[in-house]
Amino acid sequence: MDPIYWSILLICIGFVVVFLELFLPSAGTLGVTAGILLVSGIVVAFFHSLQAGAMVLLVTVMALPLLLALMVKVWPHTPIGRRIILGQMSADEVMPISETNTEIRSLVGQLGTAKTKMLPSGIIIVNDKKYDALSDGFAIEAGQPIKVSAVKGNHIIVQPFDGETDDADDLPVRDRDVLSQPIEELGLGELDIENLE
Repeated sequence: MDPIYWSILLICIGFVVVFLELFLPSAGTLGVTAGILLVSGIVVAFFHSLQAGAMVLLVTVMALPLLLALMVKVWPHTPIGRRIILGQMSADEVMPISETNTEIRSLVGQLGTAKTKMLPSGIIIVNDKKYDALSDGFAIEAGQPIKVSAVKGNHIIVQPFDGETDDADDLPVRDRDVLSQPIEELGLGELDIENLE
């Protein structure tokens, strides 16, 4: 059999083994085997003629990056690729579950005041607790009302509040119309009428 046929056979088997590396975890054994097959195919082509060896070398050098690029596209959709590469995770899945994170996330939409001048960071007071926060692009003066617009990671993002709200429940308890609130929401508990007499 002519060496060029052996060369083409070795190169084809080498490419198949490279592609098998995509599906079978072999700790590099298949990769090394593919490398040996490809180099052997190129060397055997040079036994046929210098032009045939150069042509096989050129085709192999051009085809290998294309095969690797195809593998990178296909690999995440293989069973092994799906196990190794995790899907896109949301910020909630990545953040650790803790009391602090839960508390900070519950602040979105709440109103408060800036304790210090915010250029862009500073201290805010929401529900009578102090928090470090970042201004949403606006300078905020100390004492100015603010609204928590978002929580990104562990950063509280606030913006100035102009005093207009769609829902009175957004306002802190001290700013609401107390007479229109049910007694349960005021936190007074049940009154013991017998002890009042």
